[in-house]
Amino acid sequence: MSSFHWLRAFLILLATCAVIIVLSAPAIAEGHGKHQCPEYADIDANADNAVTAEEFYQFRAKRMSERAAEGRKMKNAKNAPSFEDLDLDGDGNLSADEFAEHRASCPMMKKQKAAAADGE
Repeated sequence: MSSFHWLRAFLILLATCAVIIVLSAPAIAEGHGKHQCPEYADIDANADNAVTAEEFYQFRAKRMSERAAEGRKMKNAKNAPSFEDLDLDGDGNLSADEFAEHRASCPMMKKQKAAAADGE
């Protein structure tokens, strides 16, 4: 095979790899961000703007089950805050403000914000 054919084969391989990477990037990014800190609306199952302990723990159980089915590690699951930790006023409901306060201190949110800033 002449050097021209080798060069042509190499360039085709390189172009194919580039296309695969470009087409895979959105799917990889979507999958990565999908399992970070949830939104309040994700937890508020009945959309009444008051998350009960039952809604909170049902959401957590479903999320952990989905992660286990994907083969993801359950790192730090034992350190996850309880409903009582997040219900700052102790009224038995987690408000959007209480949840926002938790999200602001969430280590995963800090990582997401840093990654977004690096991408800009």
